[in-house]
Amino acid sequence: MATKVSVQNVFRAFLNYAINSIPTQTGISVTSSAPGSVGQRPFTNKAGVLKLLFVSASSLYLGGLIAHKGASYLEENEIFVPTDEDDDD
Repeated sequence: MATKVSVQNVFRAFLNYAINSIPTQTGISVTSSAPGSVGQRPFTNKAGVLKLLFVSASSLYLGGLIAHKGASYLEENEIFVPTDEDDDD
């Protein structure tokens, strides 16, 4: 029980030190506003969907290109060559 209390005290002291060491600038306070008040609107990224589509399309294209080049390399070096036999008879 004694170690639990001492660990809590050390943790509290660390938190107090960390909070008090945050530099404050003029006009900006570390404390929050009155309870129940509405804060500022959060930052929204308007081009988020466009970025998502760009990254997805380019990743799919690049992955397909790598797969195509890899398959042609395997076939060229006769590591994996599909058979021409018809087994549908």
